[in-house]
Amino acid sequence: METLKSWLRMGVSLVLPGRLLDRAPALAGTRFMAIAALQSRIGSQPFTMVNVGACDGVLFDDMTPWLHNIRGARAVLVEPVPYNRDRLRANYPDTERFVIEPVAITSKKGRMKIRTFQVEALESGKLPREFVGCSTVTDTNLMSGKDAWGTTDTNFTSFEPYLTDLEVETDTFDNVMKRNGIDRIDALLIDCEGADWIVLDQVDLARYRPRMVKIEIGSLSAADVGSVIVRLKTADYRVGIYAEDVWAFSRF
Repeated sequence: METLKSWLRMGVSLVLPGRLLDRAPALAGTRFMAIAALQSRIGSQPFTMVNVGACDGVLFDDMTPWLHNIRGARAVLVEPVPYNRDRLRANYPDTERFVIEPVAITSKKGRMKIRTFQVEALESGKLPREFVGCSTVTDTNLMSGKDAWGTTDTNFTSFEPYLTDLEVETDTFDNVMKRNGIDRIDALLIDCEGADWIVLDQVDLARYRPRMVKIEIGSLSAADVGSVIVRLKTADYRVGIYAEDVWAFSRF
């Protein structure tokens, strides 16, 4: 059923006129990836994706799986949590095309603690499925009980015992790009549970000029949401919001 829905969504995205897609940014994203898949079959420039906060590249992710349909596509998949990385590699086994970076993107190279959920609780079903992949370097989302659901949410006490700290490597966005020889980006995905603006703020949009940007804003403060939108609009992107995501498409 999910495959049928995906094909239907792709079909709709390809036939809708541009003026309507401007009001349906998620469909515009589907069309962007569908066109990339078609172009890859006629020998166009290899497609490059950068996904910061990749999780397993499948769960609640309608963009990364397109890599399997885009011939010759390569990707840098940034994921600091070992549990997620193992599942990510299983889903994207081609080590030559799909590089997994085991770091958290921060302002400098080093080490730090992040909050995540215990693997046993995730595997046993003690936590909702949507908690898989949740981890953060910030203090303003569900991991800390602030802002997102918060200590006033009656659910907080039920999942709080399963939070755990994990020490991970950190690095800057530019260092990761240089290490992997990335000088242009077709699709940039950012899903970092509250650290999304920290990542986007590091991206030199003029240098890498990603043709599509999808960034989650559900765990951001109002000020950071504003910063995301202003940054993208100032860089001459067409910007739309759907659910908890900002979608942006380069005008040139």
